[in-house]
Amino acid sequence: MSIKHIFLIFVAFTCSACTTSGQLYYVDTKGNKKLGCDVEFIGMPSVDKFAVEYALSLCAKSIVRKGGVVQEQDIYLLKVDTAIPAAPCGKAWNHDLAKQQFQSKELSKKEYGYIVANIDLELAEINKCT
Repeated sequence: MSIKHIFLIFVAFTCSACTTSGQLYYVDTKGNKKLGCDVEFIGMPSVDKFAVEYALSLCAKSIVRKGGVVQEQDIYLLKVDTAIPAAPCGKAWNHDLAKQQFQSKELSKKEYGYIVANIDLELAEINKCT
Protein backbone atom coordinates (compact mmCIF):
# COMPACT_ATOMS: atom_id res chain seq x y z
CA MET A 1 0.00 0.00 0.00
CA SER A 2 1.42 3.38 -0.98
CA ILE A 3 1.57 6.57 1.06
CA LYS A 4 -1.15 8.00 -1.21
CA HIS A 5 -3.57 5.18 -0.29
CA ILE A 6 -2.85 5.53 3.42
CA PHE A 7 -3.42 9.29 3.20
CA LEU A 8 -6.75 8.81 1.37
CA ILE A 9 -7.93 6.31 3.97
CA PHE A 10 -6.94 8.73 6.73
CA VAL A 11 -8.80 11.62 5.06
CA ALA A 12 -11.91 9.49 4.54
CA PHE A 13 -11.88 8.35 8.16
CA THR A 14 -11.35 11.89 9.44
CA CYS A 15 -14.18 13.30 7.31
CA SER A 16 -16.59 10.59 8.37
CA ALA A 17 -15.85 11.44 12.00
CA CYS A 18 -17.09 14.99 11.33
CA THR A 19 -20.51 13.87 10.07
CA THR A 20 -23.50 13.75 12.38
CA SER A 21 -26.67 12.22 11.00
CA GLY A 22 -30.02 10.82 11.99
CA GLN A 23 -33.06 9.11 10.54
CA LEU A 24 -36.67 9.09 11.62
CA TYR A 25 -38.99 6.25 10.76
CA TYR A 26 -42.73 6.32 11.28
CA VAL A 27 -45.87 4.32 10.63
CA ASP A 28 -48.31 5.92 8.21
CA THR A 29 -52.11 5.85 8.47
CA LYS A 30 -52.17 2.57 6.50
CA GLY A 31 -49.76 0.84 8.89
CA ASN A 32 -46.71 1.01 6.63
CA LYS A 33 -43.29 1.75 8.11
CA LYS A 34 -41.63 4.61 6.22
CA LEU A 35 -38.56 6.77 6.40
CA GLY A 36 -39.77 10.25 7.31
CA CYS A 37 -36.49 12.13 7.44
CA ASP A 38 -32.83 11.52 6.83
CA VAL A 39 -30.62 14.40 7.98
CA GLU A 40 -26.90 14.99 8.06
CA PHE A 41 -24.77 17.86 9.27
CA ILE A 42 -21.05 18.15 8.70
CA GLY A 43 -18.73 20.31 10.73
CA MET A 44 -18.58 20.32 14.50
CA PRO A 45 -20.09 17.13 15.95
CA SER A 46 -20.66 18.76 19.35
CA VAL A 47 -22.94 21.32 17.66
CA ASP A 48 -24.24 19.18 14.79
CA LYS A 49 -25.90 16.73 17.18
CA PHE A 50 -28.22 19.58 18.16
CA ALA A 51 -28.87 20.44 14.51
CA VAL A 52 -29.90 16.83 13.92
CA GLU A 53 -32.15 16.89 16.99
CA TYR A 54 -33.82 20.12 15.79
CA ALA A 55 -34.45 18.82 12.26
CA LEU A 56 -35.73 15.44 13.45
CA SER A 57 -37.99 17.11 16.01
CA LEU A 58 -39.61 19.31 13.37
CA CYS A 59 -39.97 16.24 11.16
CA ALA A 60 -41.58 14.17 13.93
CA LYS A 61 -44.05 16.93 14.76
CA SER A 62 -45.00 17.26 11.09
CA ILE A 63 -45.53 13.50 10.74
CA VAL A 64 -47.81 13.39 13.78
CA ARG A 65 -49.85 16.39 12.51
CA LYS A 66 -50.43 14.38 9.31
CA GLY A 67 -51.63 11.32 11.22
CA GLY A 68 -48.43 9.28 11.30
CA VAL A 69 -46.98 7.63 14.38
CA VAL A 70 -43.30 7.90 15.29
CA GLN A 71 -41.48 4.95 16.80
CA GLU A 72 -41.41 4.72 20.58
CA GLN A 73 -37.70 5.54 20.84
CA ASP A 74 -38.35 8.80 18.95
CA ILE A 75 -41.34 10.07 20.96
CA TYR A 76 -39.01 12.39 22.90
CA LEU A 77 -38.61 14.40 19.67
CA LEU A 78 -42.23 15.53 20.01
CA LYS A 79 -41.37 17.25 23.31
CA VAL A 80 -38.25 19.07 22.12
CA ASP A 81 -38.57 22.84 22.41
CA THR A 82 -37.36 24.00 19.01
CA ALA A 83 -37.52 27.71 19.85
CA ILE A 84 -34.39 29.59 18.88
CA PRO A 85 -33.10 32.99 19.99
CA ALA A 86 -34.21 35.86 17.80
CA ALA A 87 -31.71 37.23 15.32
CA PRO A 88 -30.62 40.83 15.88
CA CYS A 89 -33.23 43.42 14.87
CA GLY A 90 -33.61 43.78 11.14
CA LYS A 91 -31.63 40.62 10.37
CA ALA A 92 -32.31 36.97 9.65
CA TRP A 93 -30.00 34.25 10.89
CA ASN A 94 -27.33 33.25 8.41
CA HIS A 95 -24.26 31.07 8.90
CA ASP A 96 -21.81 33.94 9.31
CA LEU A 97 -23.93 35.77 11.90
CA ALA A 98 -24.62 32.60 13.88
CA LYS A 99 -20.96 31.58 13.84
CA GLN A 100 -19.88 35.04 14.97
CA GLN A 101 -22.33 35.02 17.89
CA PHE A 102 -21.35 31.46 18.83
CA GLN A 103 -17.66 32.32 18.82
CA SER A 104 -18.32 35.37 20.99
CA LYS A 105 -20.18 33.08 23.44
CA GLU A 106 -23.56 34.75 22.83
CA LEU A 107 -24.99 31.38 21.76
CA SER A 108 -24.67 27.98 23.42
CA LYS A 109 -23.78 24.89 21.39
CA LYS A 110 -27.42 23.85 21.44
CA GLU A 111 -28.68 27.26 20.29
CA TYR A 112 -26.05 27.37 17.56
CA GLY A 113 -26.93 23.87 16.37
CA TYR A 114 -30.63 24.68 16.30
CA ILE A 115 -29.95 27.90 14.37
CA VAL A 116 -27.72 26.09 11.86
CA ALA A 117 -30.52 23.60 11.18
CA ASN A 118 -33.07 26.41 10.97
CA ILE A 119 -30.91 28.16 8.35
CA ASP A 120 -30.26 24.96 6.39
CA LEU A 121 -33.97 24.15 6.38
CA GLU A 122 -34.56 27.65 4.95
CA LEU A 123 -36.74 28.68 7.89
CA ALA A 124 -34.76 31.77 8.91
CA GLU A 125 -36.82 34.96 8.88
CA ILE A 126 -35.97 38.62 9.40
CA ASN A 127 -36.49 39.73 12.99
CA LYS A 128 -38.67 42.82 12.62
CA CYS A 129 -38.40 43.70 16.34
CA THR A 130 -41.93 45.01 16.58
